[in-house]
Amino acid sequence: MSLKKQQGFLAVIAIFLIFIIGFLGTTIAYMLYGSANATLNFNQSENALYLAESGFEEAARLLLTPVISGTNSRIGCAAVTSDANLTNKAFGLGTFTATTVASNPIHTNTTLSSAVTSTATTIPVASTTGFASAGRIVIDKEILNYGAISGNSFIGVQRGANANYNTPHASGAPVAQYQCMMDVTGGIPNLTSPTYERQIQQAVQLQDGWAAGVLSGSTFVFTRWNWPTAVTWTSSPLTSTPEENLNSISMLSNADGWAVGNVGTADYTLLHWNGSAWSASTLVFACSTQNLAGVSAVYSDEAWAVGATYRTTNPCTTAAGTRRFTVLKWNGSAWTALTPTSTPAVPADATTNQNMNAVHVIDATQSGAGTLGFAVGVGGQILQYNGTTWTVATSPTTDALYGVYIVSASEAWAVGAAGTIIKWNGTSWSTFTSPTTTQLNSIYMTDNTLSGHATSGWAVGNSGVAITYNGSSWSSQNTGSANNLLGVASFYVSNDAWAVGAAGTIMHWNGTAWASVASGVTTQLNGISLIAPQQYPYAWQEVYP
Repeated sequence: MSLKKQQGFLAVIAIFLIFIIGFLGTTIAYMLYGSANATLNFNQSENALYLAESGFEEAARLLLTPVISGTNSRIGCAAVTSDANLTNKAFGLGTFTATTVASNPIHTNTTLSSAVTSTATTIPVASTTGFASAGRIVIDKEILNYGAISGNSFIGVQRGANANYNTPHASGAPVAQYQCMMDVTGGIPNLTSPTYERQIQQAVQLQDGWAAGVLSGSTFVFTRWNWPTAVTWTSSPLTSTPEENLNSISMLSNADGWAVGNVGTADYTLLHWNGSAWSASTLVFACSTQNLAGVSAVYSDEAWAVGATYRTTNPCTTAAGTRRFTVLKWNGSAWTALTPTSTPAVPADATTNQNMNAVHVIDATQSGAGTLGFAVGVGGQILQYNGTTWTVATSPTTDALYGVYIVSASEAWAVGAAGTIIKWNGTSWSTFTSPTTTQLNSIYMTDNTLSGHATSGWAVGNSGVAITYNGSSWSSQNTGSANNLLGVASFYVSNDAWAVGAAGTIMHWNGTAWASVASGVTTQLNGISLIAPQQYPYAWQEVYP
């Protein structure tokens, strides 16, 4: 081949190679551009989702913040729509808007149509009418998130949404829902003409609670937090005969709870909440003179009440007889007084009362039944329940005890006269240093770390006294009230607690200070019980067009 022909051939090859290299370069550049563009689209789409999640977090904060009044204070579910902090709110690279799915929160209840195990992920109920298509339900004290409804069953259920507290539940157990359903949309660069947009639907479990107290005229006195009017206590009196003072209240859920009080003309005062109304549960006792001072609801088929001493002989007179502590048990269908052989005897004494003032029973093993309990009373007396029987426990004090709270199998607390504080370590009781000598009437503890040991707590007493626990010691707080405080409870957090007392007093702790809040009643409030998740007060899922 001539040199000229060789040069021509090489030129063709060079042109071909240049074409191939150019094509490959263009392809690689296109691929890099496409990858970068896809990555950008993905990132921006994710940012839009994060915007929606941020809007959800902000809405949940406003629905549950312990700031009850003032700037950025709590709002009701109906106020989410058009709230300035939740509408076209600029955040990061875009904006978000939150609106309520309905104008009011969803508040409804039903019952289990059959028993469920602690691991069941389908929950059969009598009816799902009125429940949200997805969200959260409460059975006994367990909180469950569900993904959908199929017929009369909740499906795709996440058990133990409150700190893995998943337990079995009996057939007929109340199933409650009280939540604010919201849609939250995040858009980039805005929601008017978004390039990227994501939407989630969310349910925030709302706070609920009750306080009960001294008779007003011919009605039992109740006041309720956050329902039906958001962010207020609302008087909810109950007319009944005979009417008596209520001394203690214990709520399991929005649809299940008990209140107990002074004895009527022929029976004990035992009132049950079914999600819609309070009604009397009758237990007639011979020559009833035993006022009930404390109640503790464990499950729908188990609750305990304690009160004044009764005698096994001559019950209608003041004559001496063998004295017994009053201990009543609810089994899901009826209350019964434990027989003398089932309750510990106390010495025969014609003049000294052996009254129990408070009781708390828990399921320390999540077995579906109470497995640890304490009742406390006059003279420092303590009764202990082991899941089967009550026995007299050794007490380190002779001061009257008025309040008791169990944190776990290895920690419990009780308070009483002269500022007495005692602590249970899983084996025995011992005295604990108190910052006050004023009588303490009620105690409530929280375990924010789920370690089995309290990280915060409160006790309240006479003359407006309140003390707080920081995980290691107690210190005094200034409530600004001179009224006796008789009950205290919190929403499982260290910055949202409530206390009730004389003259309808209700005090709120927001993490910084105590403040008086209108109660809606004027008579003395003796007890308070709150309903709220121990962790994570919400459930959400993405909505696809």
